[in-house]
Amino acid sequence: MGLFRKTLSVSTLGAVDFRSDKERTAAYTKATKKQAKKQTKLLKQQVKLQKKLGR
Repeated sequence: MGLFRKTLSVSTLGAVDFRSDKERTAAYTKATKKQAKKQTKLLKQQVKLQKKLGR
């Protein structure tokens, strides 16, 4: 996807962005979603441990 943009970026030594705004936004969204899942899992483990310890 975006083969022309990527080729242009390489040939201009980075003067043109390698990724489009849509690609960048999609990557950030995916990373944020992944981190949110990880954090939720850790919080659930903490709650489970606190219940086990009787707090």
